[in-house]
Amino acid sequence: MSNFLASAIPAETIMSDRLRIRMVDGDGMAPDLCGLRDYVMILPVDRYHCDGVYLVDRGFGGTLYRADRSDRRETPIRMRLDNPCYHRGADHGYSYFTLEKFNEMVLGFVVANIKVTNEPMLREAMGA
Repeated sequence: MSNFLASAIPAETIMSDRLRIRMVDGDGMAPDLCGLRDYVMILPVDRYHCDGVYLVDRGFGGTLYRADRSDRRETPIRMRLDNPCYHRGADHGYSYFTLEKFNEMVLGFVVANIKVTNEPMLREAMGA
């Protein structure tokens, strides 16, 4: 959530042992995030906090999903991939969960997207 009145976070304070950088894998978050090219900064969490992108383990390892509140009383959390190719079926790609089930699966919350704009220069800077 943006707060335009808050002061900017100094770059040197962003590096923290609490935050993890993870490469986006797959096409689930396309077109905003490119698999095997872009990265996300993740804050490890163990529960739903607010609408946003979460790293969730549904039994196949961590995958990024957009999660938000639904109007369903029994299953108040819904999530899906951003890629429109996966928005099929009656629920348009949404899966619904109880808060307890979601909290069992959640691994982290995405606090920043890192878009690679020049991969060759990034590789050169890293010595790769």
